[in-house]
Amino acid sequence: MARDRSYEEFAAWYDQGSADNVYNTLLDRPAVQSKCPPLAGRRVLEAGCAGGRLTEWLADQGAARVTALDASPTLVELARKRLAGRADVRVHDLREPLDFLPDASVDVVVSSLTLHYLEDWVPALSEFRRVLAPDGTVVLSTHHPLNDFEMSPSGDYFRVEELRDEWPSFGPPTPVVRFFRRPLGRMVSDVHRAGLVLRELYEPRADPARREEFGQRFDKLSRKPWFLVLVLGRPDALAADGSSGSPG
Repeated sequence: MARDRSYEEFAAWYDQGSADNVYNTLLDRPAVQSKCPPLAGRRVLEAGCAGGRLTEWLADQGAARVTALDASPTLVELARKRLAGRADVRVHDLREPLDFLPDASVDVVVSSLTLHYLEDWVPALSEFRRVLAPDGTVVLSTHHPLNDFEMSPSGDYFRVEELRDEWPSFGPPTPVVRFFRRPLGRMVSDVHRAGLVLRELYEPRADPARREEFGQRFDKLSRKPWFLVLVLGRPDALAADGSSGSPG
């Protein structure tokens, strides 16, 4: 996530809550995992690792190298303990360049529920493109614009604007989290401005086979989009294999 002191103030609560929160464990993480290419032997960058729960899965897939980043020192320390040396976990603000990574040095970039903390996506996406190998893949998830628009103070869907949301399940005291909402068209244009192309756009929904695990949230999460997953690549790779780059 981008640097935001509010996360430092409830980092331990957030790490515990994300371990069994249905939005993380049953909706976002399975969606991100399902869109990752085979990771065995690959060089993986996780941009926004929080306490390392998704990082564990990345390392378990046999990746040759996992580099995981988060702006919260507390969450990075929790991730380091959880990974026990199986990943290089660093404190890093995604608004800053990835100057510790050479060009084309990463095969897969994974970023789960992180980019909505950035007002401007283009610098981070441009760095993803720079460090990505020619045939590499970027898998990122973010808030769904339809869901976030319900919280818009302006009522103008086409604006990029700051939102503040209370998360009572990650307290007490109840933390107030700041993030930015943006229209779908802006997301896609930012991808292109950064030199990447959209391979697939995926709107995950609650899995009927896990209805009991979702509990009372099943009906809502099976009918209303909550998150959005974008699968990106470099245009030179798509030109080489003849793909169109249109959403799947």
